Amino acid sequence: MALYSSETSLDCHRVRFVLAEKGINVEIVNVSEDESAAADLAELNPYNEAPTLVDRDLVLYDAGVINDYLDERYPHPPLMPVDPVSRAQL
Repeated sequence: MALYSSETSLDCHRVRFVLAEKGINVEIVNVSEDESAAADLAELNPYNEAPTLVDRDLVLYDAGVINDYLDERYPHPPLMPVDPVSRAQL
């Protein structure tokens, strides 16, 4: 799994916080420092923006979608309450 990330993007920070909280090890690809990584990002993401998560053949490129995916794929520890009523009240 790889996360195309930028040090200046708040959305990238949000995703990295989730990765850290869940203890998920990923390859962090800094697109702001690596020109070839920036070119790869342009091929992966039609918006050419970080964050972009690549997990095998799956490519996700919205911080909210990425965080939801990570929370469901790696359920422990949960970031959101399991109970739908409690989750809705957040």
